[in-house]
Amino acid sequence: MIFIESRCNDAAYHFSIEELFTCSIRNNNPVLMLWQTGKTVMLGNNQSVKAEVDVDFALKSEIKIIRRSSGGGAIYTDPGTVLYTVIQPKTKEANIHREETAASVINALKKTGIPAVREGRNDITAEGRKISGLAQYASGSHICTHGSLLYDTNLETLSKVLIADEKKLLPKGITSIRSRVTNIKPFMDNGPSVGEFIDILKDHLLSDIEYNVYLPGEDELTEITKIYQKKYTNPEWNLRM
Repeated sequence: MIFIESRCNDAAYHFSIEELFTCSIRNNNPVLMLWQTGKTVMLGNNQSVKAEVDVDFALKSEIKIIRRSSGGGAIYTDPGTVLYTVIQPKTKEANIHREETAASVINALKKTGIPAVREGRNDITAEGRKISGLAQYASGSHICTHGSLLYDTNLETLSKVLIADEKKLLPKGITSIRSRVTNIKPFMDNGPSVGEFIDILKDHLLSDIEYNVYLPGEDELTEITKIYQKKYTNPEWNLRM
């Protein structure tokens, strides 16, 4: 396995790395990346900004709006959120890759004492509240499965910047986004910092797995920069619809 450890908190940079490995490098070994962001709303590929985001609140709160290449719903992330990415050759149906990634994350969380369970197609919950969501996209040969973990995320900001879809919430008896989600940190003994949690998660995810730490070379950094500038920091991509 290739492990990518990044101290950058720019979502656009990480999405550029994902695209490089999914669409260009196409390594035969699976890739794992654990990362963080600043205050960010991440839109699904086909979502409308106006329908999903309180844009005025985002601007006032200096929250970036970034569109990812995968589908799924809009999410809010900040330095208290941990994100994970798994990229691998597409040898199975997409849903099987998603299920295997979810199972790996759930197993790692359970080792830390988190009562994590799979719920529905894309969610991981603890005691009935969402702590993680997964999404995917693929090139012809490789598939990227990624997700977020609400560790110590500002849930009040999350509930204010994202526009609730009442058609999805009300049939489930949920009255707000805030009541649907929860953080992982309260479930953990002694409340480790987010950095400590990332180290714990990494140890559990990579236990009994041989891996090499990835450091991009000059040519790869050039390609990452091209993707970054052309797509993930381009308003025509991020703010369309």
